[in-house]
Amino acid sequence: MHHYHLHRDPRSSHQQIIGHVLRLRRQPVLDVGAAQGILGQLLQGSGLEIDAVEMHPQWAEDARPFYRRVFNNPIEDAPLPERTYQTVLCGDVLEHTVDPVAVLRRLRRAATDDATFIVSLPNVAHLAVRMMLLFGRFPRMEKGILDKTHLHFFTRDTAEATLRDAGLRVESASVTGVPLEELWRAGEGRLLFRAIRKMQHAALTLMPRVFGYQWVFVARPSDEIARNNALIAAAEPAARQPGTDPSSTQAPAAA
Repeated sequence: MHHYHLHRDPRSSHQQIIGHVLRLRRQPVLDVGAAQGILGQLLQGSGLEIDAVEMHPQWAEDARPFYRRVFNNPIEDAPLPERTYQTVLCGDVLEHTVDPVAVLRRLRRAATDDATFIVSLPNVAHLAVRMMLLFGRFPRMEKGILDKTHLHFFTRDTAEATLRDAGLRVESASVTGVPLEELWRAGEGRLLFRAIRKMQHAALTLMPRVFGYQWVFVARPSDEIARNNALIAAAEPAARQPGTDPSSTQAPAAA
């Protein structure tokens, strides 16, 4: 099994996920499918309490220094505490599971009612895959969108449907580019490398469904959103009662 590498592009999944976590600062955090602890390493010094789930024994051992606790179990079997985590990270992990919806529902039980889920998934509708399909090819690769260990393949629509089926409502969606540092390791920092990265960023803005390598979603439990909306709706009539709403005050009648 190959190891995963840190991606430094600000539009990579690693950097986008970390950006969301640091902006929200909601803890404790659960990193699901932590591999060797890349996200934990990036969050060192943040002051956040972070736990992890990683089923690969060696990777779990490598990740331990960067987390409060590491559960060395498959996600479905991990002895996670109930109603605990305010932020749940699923970085490129659901496509490896037999039943992504069941996994998300299990994680929802470990999360608080108002938890934020940050989920990244590979985009099978990327231009490179479209071109291969055009020529009748769908190869299984060592890594990437067509990683041979992927059990599921997602477009933006099917990814959002998966989250929705698990009782999550997507609040935002963004894309990542192809990890150029994986393709040209010696090029990072060079002028040509930076130019290619800028061109890719422009393509992501213009046609995210075609050039996006991964989708990064921020989602919350849909029943929590419905509950908040109901509370707001219930509060509005009270706010409009005479004496509480300036617009309801009538001028006194003339003598």
